[in-house]
Amino acid sequence: MVDGDAKRAFRRAVGSFPTGVCVVTTAHEETPAGMTLNSFTSVSLEPMLVLISLAHGTRSLAAVRHAESFAISILRRGQQQIAMDFAVRGGDFPQHHVRRTRQGFFPVREALAELYCDLHEIVAAGDHDLVLGQVVDFIATDGEPLVFHGGRFGGVDPDESIPRPILDLLDEGSGW
Repeated sequence: MVDGDAKRAFRRAVGSFPTGVCVVTTAHEETPAGMTLNSFTSVSLEPMLVLISLAHGTRSLAAVRHAESFAISILRRGQQQIAMDFAVRGGDFPQHHVRRTRQGFFPVREALAELYCDLHEIVAAGDHDLVLGQVVDFIATDGEPLVFHGGRFGGVDPDESIPRPILDLLDEGSGW
């Protein structure tokens, strides 16, 4: 068992790694659920898989299990209030921040990107479950992401000394 001081210190340590801010949403039996998270990563291009981490006992995790599908909205800079509204534990679903797609997903309005996923697998990991989603469709727009670092929201300033687009230069995951 980890004591409270160690938990706070660990949270500060991992908080030194800047992350994007996302909202995961789903609906089970017409009841929407959603929450803010920064535990999101892409996993695979073939097939297109992403991973989110949801705490045991959350309404969102239960809804994802039952619905077997979910949307991930990557927030843009300036959407801090949306992140805060979806972060209220036990709060009402902030319906005014989302729209409903024809496929029944609930992406955040004007998000930087929207990923529509079918549930691929759930793996228990400590006090969370790692939820793998297979991306069945997505929308991506230009803009600056909302970033979370050191307990604060912000954005990113691009390093002008790095050529653009860097994605073409990287062979991510190939390593040495």
